[in-house]
Amino acid sequence: MTADVRTFTEAAEGTGPSVLDYRGPQGWATVVHRAHWRRFTLVGADDTPLVRDFEAEHCRTAEMRTWEYQVGLSGPQRLRIDEAERWSISVTPLEQDEVEDGGVFCRRGIGNQTVEIARPDPRGAAILEFTKIVCVRPARPYLRLRTDVGDQVHWSVGDIDRARFLFDHDTPPIWSATGRVEVSKADNCEWLLRILPLSAARPVETTTTGTGAEVLVHTGVPGALTLRRAQDAEHHSRVDLRIESREYKVTLFADSGSPSEGGGIIGIGPGPTLLQTTGDGGWELHVTPLDELRTFDQEISGTAGEVLRYTGPPATARVVSRSWHKWSGMVSVRTLTPKLFWQKWVLAMGGLPGRLRRERLELLPGMLVVIDAPRDGRGWRIRVGTGGRRGAGKGDDGIRDL
Repeated sequence: MTADVRTFTEAAEGTGPSVLDYRGPQGWATVVHRAHWRRFTLVGADDTPLVRDFEAEHCRTAEMRTWEYQVGLSGPQRLRIDEAERWSISVTPLEQDEVEDGGVFCRRGIGNQTVEIARPDPRGAAILEFTKIVCVRPARPYLRLRTDVGDQVHWSVGDIDRARFLFDHDTPPIWSATGRVEVSKADNCEWLLRILPLSAARPVETTTTGTGAEVLVHTGVPGALTLRRAQDAEHHSRVDLRIESREYKVTLFADSGSPSEGGGIIGIGPGPTLLQTTGDGGWELHVTPLDELRTFDQEISGTAGEVLRYTGPPATARVVSRSWHKWSGMVSVRTLTPKLFWQKWVLAMGGLPGRLRRERLELLPGMLVVIDAPRDGRGWRIRVGTGGRRGAGKGDDGIRDL
């Protein structure tokens, strides 16, 4: 037999198991349970547990045999009380925030829901900001952007209280007119979703620190960028940094196996360099002036991404990966003229064939060499000189000394 459904918009009370049809706006529900035994279970939309009896001890009130819970309701939904004695529910609707700080959109919400937002006008780079306001339990929300043409972008908020995400500024529009942001894994969490102009991005300094997802902008002189994982970060945490500059897009990462990674160039224009950090851990960005970079004129090696300056005469160099893994051991090398114009892009594969082949790299005096290192940390090497096969005599560039 199906239980009778009781409809309410502001408050309801009863005894024992019940089925409730809530028809009010989103808000916080105060649930009071008075009973000889603490067992109480409240289930929301999609069978989501909103109150579970094993959480009741810390919700005990000063009144004898009374427990009080705070439950977030995202709007009209079916509620089911499975175990209870005497109970009452009262709902306080959320206040809607006004758009501020130059923003173009603002929405406050609770729990899992889909929010429709319009693309900023004029079109261009923008920032999507997600802020946790109140969470009854620890929450790690996850955002998914769906567009009119079926595109999807995924963002993880993680444990941090505020996360910012960049809408790409020089790629095809990620939505045509409107987009829908799905907020998930946010049960009993009140949050604020805003769209801000790029002017709200955090400026990059010589040393910049932060945690999790953040949007940064660099408008200063050119420099080389290094990403470091915070020393106090958890063992399993990983941080990624996406750099978007003129004809140059690269993602650096740092985790427990590789706590620091270089190989980024910022400030080469035209326009600002945009940066997006993601991940759970803390991070540190450090900018090195180009005239302080490590230099070479013959041979140089390393284990991480890096930006170098070549100081020798015009020459042909060889690039080799020291990794035995074909794909994860790949080395990516790009060169920039002293006037900061991109030149050649060389990919040196890992594994035995890649180590035997050795990719050629043409160098001119004063060139910058931007290296994306093997992901397994095995390292790379650049040797100036054309070389030949093993046993070819002078300029031997064989594998004996890898």
